[in-house]
Order: sequence, then structure tokens, then C-alpha cells
Amino acid sequence: MYVIVVGSGKVGYYLVQSLVHTGHEVAVLEKAADKVQQIIDDFGVVGITGDGCDPRVLELAGGSRADCIIANTGDDEDNLIICQVAKIRFHIPQTIARVNNPKNEMLFRRLGIDATVNSTDLILSMIEQEVACKGITPLIAFRKTKMEMVETVLAPESPVSEKFLKDISFPPQCRILAILRGDQVLIPDGGTKLEPQDLVFTLVHSTQLDALEQVLIGSPAKALK
Repeated sequence: MYVIVVGSGKVGYYLVQSLVHTGHEVAVLEKAADKVQQIIDDFGVVGITGDGCDPRVLELAGGSRADCIIANTGDDEDNLIICQVAKIRFHIPQTIARVNNPKNEMLFRRLGIDATVNSTDLILSMIEQEVACKGITPLIAFRKTKMEMVETVLAPESPVSEKFLKDISFPPQCRILAILRGDQVLIPDGGTKLEPQDLVFTLVHSTQLDALEQVLIGSPAKALK
């Protein structure tokens, strides 16, 4: 699948990483040239410096053949325009928009945006889940699939510290996407050993958060309430 991601902040960066790792073709549009260059250097994807609201920029990114566009900027108006241009001008089948103001979410849906990610809901979810799953921090939720991208810092006493991924029994519907170790980003495989202070990024079904916490942290969620 060919996916265009507009906006490459922290969430956008790891979203691109996940998409590339799972075999998708990705192009990134971003106004900041330094962020575009970082994406190109780290993932080898197409990176274009420009405004995703501009049809000429979307055309340059291959909008006419894209299967999906993700508008991930910090401006709701821009995200709406990006998705509408993608839908009307380029007939991109799947449009996904980040919504920063919850009041705009219904408007986005009425105007034909296929899916929205509500930043406020994510923050509230983060607060709730920090209580229930201490140490596991939600980054982004994919509502239709109930999958979430989360991050965890491994403590020295973690039960998986100094273990190889192939020797760890993770819950179903759970996948380690990347590991940040110092300034190095690792795309893990079974031979990757987890180390204390690793920042682990995981894609997990929402029903498996407690089980993931048990694996990575060693304390069931109920004991932390």
C-alpha cells in the first residue's frame, strides 16, 4: 500500500517507521526541511518539503496513485483541507486526519473524512492508562482496529532485561516495532537483546495492554491501582 504522511513530528516519525517496517511504500510531506532530511536519512522514503494543503505538492508526492493519506499536522484546518484535496482532487480511497480540537471531530466526519484520531482523547486515554498500566505510555490509537502504539522504558529489574526477543513470550496481537537505545534506533528481530533503559515501541491490541505490562514490567496492572 502507498501511504502519504503529512507532518513528521514524534508520532509521525514512528508512524513512518512502522509503515516502512511492515512493507508499505511511504512518502512524507513536511514544511520543515530538517525533519524531511531526517526521515529520508533514517528510512530511505520519499520526503518532500512543502505544504500538504497545496495540490501541486500532493501531486508531486504521487497523490494520484496513493492508497491512503494521513494528515498529522498540529492544525485542524490544515488537516481537513489536506484530506479534502486528497479525496476530491486525487480520489485517494482512505483519508485519516488528526483532530486537535474535539469539537471538530463531528465536522470532519460529516465532510467525508474516513477516520479521525482525536488528540484530546489520546491525552485522556494516556492519563487513564498511566494509572492502570504504569510505565506503558500510549502514543497513538487506531480506533477502528483497537490497536495502539505505546512506549516503555525498560528498568534494570524488568523481567525481559538482557533477554533476546526470540526467548520472550509476548501476548498475541503484539509486536515490537522499534527500540531507541541512546541515539540509535534499532529495528529489532529475534536476535535483538533488550537492555536496561531501552525505549521500546510496541504495537498492541488494547485488550493486551495488561499482558504486555506483565511481560515488560513484571507487575500486573491491578497491583498498581
